[in-house]
Amino acid sequence: MAKVFIGMAVYNGERFIRQAIESLLNQSFSDFTLFISDDMSTDKTSEICLEYANKDRRIIYYRQKKNLGMFPNFKFTLEKADALYFMLASQDDMWEKDFIKTCVENIEKRGVDAAMTVVADTDSYGRNVRELTNIDIFSGKPNFAQVARYVLQPEVLGKCHLMYCLFKTPIIKKAWEIYPMRKEWGTDYHFGLVIISHFSVYIDGKILFKKRPGGITSPNALKDDRSDRAKRVTIKNPRNHMFPFGRFRQYFRGHMKALAETPYCPLVALLLFIRFPRSFFIYLKERNYKKFFKKLFQ
Repeated sequence: MAKVFIGMAVYNGERFIRQAIESLLNQSFSDFTLFISDDMSTDKTSEICLEYANKDRRIIYYRQKKNLGMFPNFKFTLEKADALYFMLASQDDMWEKDFIKTCVENIEKRGVDAAMTVVADTDSYGRNVRELTNIDIFSGKPNFAQVARYVLQPEVLGKCHLMYCLFKTPIIKKAWEIYPMRKEWGTDYHFGLVIISHFSVYIDGKILFKKRPGGITSPNALKDDRSDRAKRVTIKNPRNHMFPFGRFRQYFRGHMKALAETPYCPLVALLLFIRFPRSFFIYLKERNYKKFFKKLFQ
């Protein structure tokens, strides 16, 4: 039995999956199993995965009999986990060679339930275009200050990436029981809140995880990248990049479910309602507010 179980849910990932697999196989920590669950891909994903599985005994490739969807497929890999530690892996991300080693060492030395590192957003060529250094503020044990920091942090600053921690396997299974991720806006933020409010986390300051926007969710996000120049991403006012006004009810309910059996619900409800007016004004700004009020009072 390997010490780390990596669950990689894939679907039509031929563009980047070689780089993702290679970055895992090149890890300085080698005691892992990479379980790839293919959600009935129709491109060359299956061919690429089988090529690697035939070369490296640490890789197990499984092709689903029907298309499950991204989050049920992630859950399928979690159910197969039989190692001390577990991590989710997306088909279009990359990990620096010391990512797993650093996370295992931090869990064992610091006695926490989960660990990860600071994250960088990358373009289609793997070049860093934005460093999400603010997520290291979430290191620590659950408490009111920790939960408040999480809820108040703008959604654009990377807190949703906590789902890609290296976890003690029973911990992520418990987290999934509390809030099973699903196909709805904000599900990754809710899962991150489960982690922050129920378990201890350590986030290393080194940038060892490289996250690509796009893939399954936004296949056109990287289409304009240029080979001769990396386009740096600058967020001028992060507070204006937040949950959509029309999704507030759903977002609120997800937060409450994530906080099950904790004392933080009243605090989080208050903080979300404090943030709500900004979401509303952004909504009006993005649309013609005169038309909005005309329709409202008709």
